Amino acid sequence: MPGLIFRWAAPLFARAARRWGEDDAEAFARLLHPALQPHGRLLDLGGGTGALAALLARVVPCTVTVVDPSPHMLRYAAGLADVEPVLGDAAALPFTDDSFDAVLVCDAFHHFDHREAAAREMARVVRPGGAVVIAEIDASARSTRMISLGERLLGEPAGFMRPADLERLMEAVGVPGSTQRQGGSSYVFVGEVAPLAGRGHDDR
Repeated sequence: MPGLIFRWAAPLFARAARRWGEDDAEAFARLLHPALQPHGRLLDLGGGTGALAALLARVVPCTVTVVDPSPHMLRYAAGLADVEPVLGDAAALPFTDDSFDAVLVCDAFHHFDHREAAAREMARVVRPGGAVVIAEIDASARSTRMISLGERLLGEPAGFMRPADLERLMEAVGVPGSTQRQGGSSYVFVGEVAPLAGRGHDDR
């Protein structure tokens, strides 16, 4: 179940999503390349309103499936060109193995209740050689502690991770990669799915 914040505050998140521009989409497209080519398949996990997904669909161009546990958020993604909204849980994705060329998780990984299970699911549904890009906030940053406290007060997991810890988690599920600083407390993990990554494992 998504936290209450994503029910009553969905309109606020929709307005906040307008911060995304084509420059942002092009930057993510570069990180997803070469795994994601024109007419490829991208999973935007925890993509909420689909605002970033719609931009990526135009920039690449590609078909983007947005998975989010909040129907209140997904209603804003309905009707966006080349964006398919799907109600779902990151720890139990409703897709067959190797369904996507790449997955993007932008400012959402810390909201997942079961992060290891979600990581395994990403490794399962993205084809071998596909890309996994996760944009997050460093748990060790002083500003993150305040954000974490606020989110917990609102009933969110606030599971922020240090870059090295996220690298170790993704390596363990078969997605080796590295992190890049993005200024301030933000960073991006970029990894590649190894052959048979995440197959045959279920820790739920």
